[in-house]
Amino acid sequence: MRFLVTGGTGFVGSHMVELLLKQGHEVVCPVRSLSALRNLAEVPATVITTDGMEETLANELPVDYVIHLAASTRSLDYEGYRKANVDYTRRLLQYFVDEERAQALKRFVLVSSQAAGGPSLDGAPVKESDPLRPVSLYGRSKVEAEELVMSYGDRLPVTVIRPPTVFGPRDVDVLGVFRTARFGFVTYIAGPARMVSIVYVEDLVNGILKAALSPAARNRVYYMANPEPVVWKEFSLLIARILGRRAVAIPVPLALMRMVSVGGDILGRVRGSAVLFRSEKLVEMEQLAWVCSSERAYRELQWKPRVPLEEAIRKTAQWYKDNKWL
Repeated sequence: MRFLVTGGTGFVGSHMVELLLKQGHEVVCPVRSLSALRNLAEVPATVITTDGMEETLANELPVDYVIHLAASTRSLDYEGYRKANVDYTRRLLQYFVDEERAQALKRFVLVSSQAAGGPSLDGAPVKESDPLRPVSLYGRSKVEAEELVMSYGDRLPVTVIRPPTVFGPRDVDVLGVFRTARFGFVTYIAGPARMVSIVYVEDLVNGILKAALSPAARNRVYYMANPEPVVWKEFSLLIARILGRRAVAIPVPLALMRMVSVGGDILGRVRGSAVLFRSEKLVEMEQLAWVCSSERAYRELQWKPRVPLEEAIRKTAQWYKDNKWL
């Protein structure tokens, strides 16, 4: 089978590409520039440019499955998110909705985000049937992308996946926790414990592939997370213990973090591109319960995370060390 994987140069996308190639599938990866093949330079995937993508696919590379992972997680405004997360999705859908291609396409999978569903208001895990309550512009853009994909459900076989916090080799977001833990301290937002659903990247890409191949997943939405959420402070301390450090947990006042996030907003405007820590990101971080239920995926897809949490942390830490990230 031939899979079109967008976002193949990214963290989750590169693991998706590796899994598909390992299982003997052909993989096509659209990229913006052939000079920026991070994570794809040494794998036997077919790389094409997004400029002229449709013509290349039509003439040479008919596709059986689409796994759409490409997205922007940082932008200065909603239009930036819409262009990356909604307009590109629309471009792909419009290409594949052609009658002949629609008949050949076995599944279009949009990898969305837990940010679309939003945090839990009462601490109970959010389900796919719950109202969508995004708290960020990024989350709003993912809702719009999901709604767009599902609107094509009568013409294309579509599926939406909402991962929570994902960690593993090549991840740069949780890397900061590993780096501070190595020096004997971790930080967390002062106040009530904050619960977070998480998933190891290898488990996630296996789940995405299961959804792509499953007849039961057509026109369905799935959260994919570990059965038990973590308290972020305890998760950070666990990372430190696995790294062989007795770390001190340092609470950071929310007021101080708000001041720093405003500085991030200003820096982003000066640079013309959003930085990682900014007010929008803090709004997500300060929520008390980013928890979701994956019971639908467990039941309908027979998918469950297989890598124990401590093993996943060890494998991640070893990759960071081997690649000089730690």
